[in-house]
Amino acid sequence: MSTTPETMSEPMDPAFSDDDANWIQSPVDDETYNLLMALASKLEAIDTYRVYATDGNPNLWRELADQEARGAERLYTELRRRIAA
Repeated sequence: MSTTPETMSEPMDPAFSDDDANWIQSPVDDETYNLLMALASKLEAIDTYRVYATDGNPNLWRELADQEARGAERLYTELRRRIAA
């Protein structure tokens, strides 16, 4: 096993053997996990930009938040489609 997991759902401890890791299964597949994490990142960015806007240049931060919101909507739609399938 490499020292860096392909996804966060894999254990990083190289002391784990493949047999040890068999019981550590993620309840979601990698593609669903990726959608969840990307959506969480977009939502965090929106919240962060809201805070930054109070420090100055609110138009910049609003524009960036709008871009993140569009990405978040796209990810959310794909996540909902994937879960419904």
